Amino acid sequence: MIGNEFHQAWLLHRRSYKERSVIAEFLVAGHGRVAMVVRGVRQSKSRLASLLQPFHQVMVRWNGRGELKTLVDLELDRFTFLTGERLYCGFYANELLLRSMIPGQLVDGMTDLYREILTHLNQNAPLEPLLRSFELDLLQLCGYAPSLDRDVSGAPLQEGMVYRFEPEHGLVLTHGPVGYHERPFCYTAQLLKTLSVRDFSDAELYPGFKRFTRQAMKPLIGDRPMQSRMLFTNRKP
Repeated sequence: MIGNEFHQAWLLHRRSYKERSVIAEFLVAGHGRVAMVVRGVRQSKSRLASLLQPFHQVMVRWNGRGELKTLVDLELDRFTFLTGERLYCGFYANELLLRSMIPGQLVDGMTDLYREILTHLNQNAPLEPLLRSFELDLLQLCGYAPSLDRDVSGAPLQEGMVYRFEPEHGLVLTHGPVGYHERPFCYTAQLLKTLSVRDFSDAELYPGFKRFTRQAMKPLIGDRPMQSRMLFTNRKP
């Protein structure tokens, strides 16, 4: 039960509920992921319909003691409009947050991370570095970040060597033939060290960065395909 207090929030997802309502999943500052019934929003005269949109920063009040709350009021705090690939990247970020957080779980730093990616998406920041950094930061906040500069024994990565990434454990030194780093879950020490310091100056490493972060995310979000990736045609997050 929240009472009359407003809390800053962002809509992550909504789905139909009964005839005229929706269940909205919000990221709420100080509360984490909160699901709320929004009554009557699917009516033609609902004032909330235009406000209940992804990426807008809003202020919400709700009540209820169970996992599913009821929205009492919503006010717009700040508009955010994304288009094209930046819109798809925003949906991708939203889906990652939904898959990463348990309802009611408060993860310190999550709202700051979300504000940051929305700001950068609005400012036309390069997408590949932005998405990879977001994924790494999300892993860090949720306690799933793998070491990128040391192997499972704690030894520093060796130049010129190839490491196999085991998501539940870490990096394992391999002694495969030339081209071994192109196998699934295998990476050069150079690529891993470059990613560890967030050096995105070499675009040729982008596919390897993406492959690594997707594998690193699986223990956190599971194997189910990301729906937001289907929005992309020539380019995927």
